Amino acid sequence: MVIGGFDLEDNGVYGITVSEYEAGWSFFLDGDDAEYFRDEWRKAAEYGSTFRDFLIDHEYYTLFQ
Repeated sequence: MVIGGFDLEDNGVYGITVSEYEAGWSFFLDGDDAEYFRDEWRKAAEYGSTFRDFLIDHEYYTLFQ
């Protein structure tokens, strides 16, 4: 799924990969971290948060650096 310059690939039990298109950076989460990410993104999306804002607010954006 492409969301505002980011690609979110949810691999179910294996984890989640988030890639940033312009710089080509990415990060991978698995286990409890991936489940927490899914839950928090669902909540943020319900309230109209952009994916970029979600990443910044939850400090996931720092994983790209």
